[in-house]
Amino acid sequence: MDVDPYIHPQGDPTGQPEPLPGYSQIRNVAGGYVFEVSDIEKLKRFLCLGSELAYYKANSQHRKFSRSEVQAIDRLIQGNKGHEVVECIRKISLQGRACKQDPALYALAVCARSNDETTKHNAYRVLNDVCRIPTHLFQFIKYSEEMNGHETGWGRAQRQAVSKWYKQFVEVGSNGHKTPLKLAYLVTKYRRRYKWSHRDVIRLAHVRSKNKAVRITLQYALGKPLEVADCKESLEVTEFLSAVKEAKRCSVKKMKEDEGRLCEYIALYQLSWEHVPNQFLKYSVKVWDVLFRTMPMTAMIRNLGKMTSFGMHTGQPATDFWVQHVVNRLDDDIQLARARIHPLTLLIALNHYELGLQRNQKIKWHPNPRIIAALQNAFIRSTKLIQPEGRKYLMAVSVGENMQKSICGSTITAGEAAAAMVYSTVQTEDVEVILFTNRIEDAFTATIRKEDNLQTIKEKILQIPIETGSDYIKHDLSVPFIWAASRKEKFDAIMVFTDSITSCGFIHPAEALKQYTQYMTIPDYRFVVVAMTSDKYSVAAPDSVHNLDVVGFDTMTPGIIMDFVENSQQTFKDHDIILHSDEDRHY
Repeated sequence: MDVDPYIHPQGDPTGQPEPLPGYSQIRNVAGGYVFEVSDIEKLKRFLCLGSELAYYKANSQHRKFSRSEVQAIDRLIQGNKGHEVVECIRKISLQGRACKQDPALYALAVCARSNDETTKHNAYRVLNDVCRIPTHLFQFIKYSEEMNGHETGWGRAQRQAVSKWYKQFVEVGSNGHKTPLKLAYLVTKYRRRYKWSHRDVIRLAHVRSKNKAVRITLQYALGKPLEVADCKESLEVTEFLSAVKEAKRCSVKKMKEDEGRLCEYIALYQLSWEHVPNQFLKYSVKVWDVLFRTMPMTAMIRNLGKMTSFGMHTGQPATDFWVQHVVNRLDDDIQLARARIHPLTLLIALNHYELGLQRNQKIKWHPNPRIIAALQNAFIRSTKLIQPEGRKYLMAVSVGENMQKSICGSTITAGEAAAAMVYSTVQTEDVEVILFTNRIEDAFTATIRKEDNLQTIKEKILQIPIETGSDYIKHDLSVPFIWAASRKEKFDAIMVFTDSITSCGFIHPAEALKQYTQYMTIPDYRFVVVAMTSDKYSVAAPDSVHNLDVVGFDTMTPGIIMDFVENSQQTFKDHDIILHSDEDRHY
């Protein structure tokens, strides 16, 4: 392929690359120069992946962190940037960019235990935003205690902040979700986590409220007699708490009598499975039937395997109804859009359901063909729910063994995730797809059309190149820009999906991008590099608003990428929506 003369090679004639002038760079294992990540970027990587080094470890939920892993936070606070740290924690937590909430809670605890009074004040100020459910609150307290050497450490600032968490439910939101009844629901659903209970926390924080409905919930948590309700708000709370008590008293020993009563409580008061005695969850199809009808969309998708294992979707008298209910919900584009479920999430759910086995292998099921078909159709349709913006995309996918690794502890590989991103984008936008390794001569176009299905796209892009003779296959990230320039094509957005081993040829990727956009006169562009199995260094220039460096890949990544490319400034005005989403994750 003839390369356009716009390219000005960087380095000596022997092909040895040199760092870009004016940037702080170091040499990586592939021989290329990359940008060393700043402390604020290291913080973002810790919040999203649980490590400053940007290694995402699948199935590492609730792992123990140490202060040595968050040295960037200490340096930022010492540099009088504590307010930036806290705001970064708040934004990433609210936007749902992190795979798990644990790192954000740990980082917030570090700030709350800081010797810098401004940082400490700001940390407690955003406590309600980050700790949206009791699980988060208890985990924050756990981390705070660990930093105090397991001493109580309940100073005035923490008592006031925790007390405010409970009293915030007096302030009714526009959708009516942040009410005393909501507090009663959360207190009874998340009763104890990380060896902390509401009784312990309420006592240590000295929580008091002038609102009677809130006081009734606090009295319930403390095991005290409840006040007599005298208004609609407190009556609702009292009735709900009574229903929770009665539900817990139900026993499978009196199955015929108690099963119907329990189902009635679930239906009337929207109880979750955590309000239900465990024995009914093990043996009662009727209880699961009622829970199933009231489940949020994401929770329903997550529990499909469990419900199928109970025989609800095979061999039961109501099987047709239950299966049809699943199909109807998955066929409802409005519900899918409101649930904000990305196509990749549906793809992971589909692969998991088809597998017929939980990861711990304790629960097995025989997948129902109609549910499989409904998940497949939902995946296909969800790609078309995104409104086209008329932009032209170049999606460059590196090929090699590292792209065959699983992502986020799921059953799909990094290459399959890249294929899903290509599939969902090609449905609405003008997309050119190329496969590349280390040489422009090896880059070739993958002919992908809107008519292609996911399987066809996977077959087209998951092609392993000829062995290079090294232990790994190098991927020169300047290749996509050289390729685009040689074709004299303008692209509004360039996405590169690669592994962590990136090599620079005669020109650095950032310089190649700069020359390409100047040569083709593209003032407003978007460049996204997604390092599927990332190391601790960035390839995208860190000082440009046009560039997004994505570390790792999870179900939230596609939405973040599309928001960035479409330049949409997504705001979260209603925290109750986020609260509902967090509850959904724990269903």
